[in-house]
Amino acid sequence: MSRFVRNKKLIITLIGIILFVVILGVSIRGRSESAWYQDVTRDVVGTFQRVFTVPIGWMDSTVSSISDVRDIYEENRQLKQHLTKYAEVSVEAEDLRRENEELRKMVEASETSLRDFDLIPAEVIGRTPNDWQRYVTINVGQERGVERGMAVTAAGGMVGRVIQASAYTSQVQLLSDNNRTNNVSAVVNDADGKATYGTIDGFDSETNELFFTKISNSVELKEGEIVSTSGLGGRYPAGLVIGTVESIETDEYGVSQVARIKPEADFNEFSQMFVIDRTLVEPFLTGPEEGGAAGE
Repeated sequence: MSRFVRNKKLIITLIGIILFVVILGVSIRGRSESAWYQDVTRDVVGTFQRVFTVPIGWMDSTVSSISDVRDIYEENRQLKQHLTKYAEVSVEAEDLRRENEELRKMVEASETSLRDFDLIPAEVIGRTPNDWQRYVTINVGQERGVERGMAVTAAGGMVGRVIQASAYTSQVQLLSDNNRTNNVSAVVNDADGKATYGTIDGFDSETNELFFTKISNSVELKEGEIVSTSGLGGRYPAGLVIGTVESIETDEYGVSQVARIKPEADFNEFSQMFVIDRTLVEPFLTGPEEGGAAGE
């Protein structure tokens, strides 16, 4: 009986040891499994964080880039507006400078070479691209005393004649119009008072020079000498400056000379003019024929 009791205690002790070991193992395994699930949870959460964080960061960056582009666009737009305004102001300033220079020359001419003439101020109000170097329309007409055939000057030099006058406007044919009927009797007076006559007849649009033709081969013109209207024929008053001699050469037939004349006025750029009253100064000389030199 005592032996059975001892065996029973031994069995109970063994069973207790076994249960302790099992419980201890389960406890240790539980802690390990808990750590594994925690790792998995952290990995899953980290993956989801990356999945959502990367697009959100990209969207933030994209929105920021779009905002920067919009700011740059607005700055460029404002800069272009400023540049456009600056260009407009520069053009206006250049126009005013040119107009002031033109008016200064006209005032100067009215006090010197044109002081003996009755002047009718006029402004160019029409000019077509196709006939840019042929005709202009001015803002004065018969109401101001303008008549067909009157000479017209700009910037101190003769530029053409009135070919049509209405009540309030007139059309001017420029000397740069190569119409064969568009010519002017002209003269060069040298330092010794010697007069050389010829005709302003033709215009070189490439060099912007007038042709002074029908000059005697015996005449020696010099560069820089002034060419003006002679008054011969009665079409225009004498003494209107046309330009200066640039060069001289023999004509294509060899019977006379042709001089190239730099106009006093730029036919491409003028807006202010004077219409000249025809009842004015007598011609320098009335005897010699065109193409000759007085006193020869």
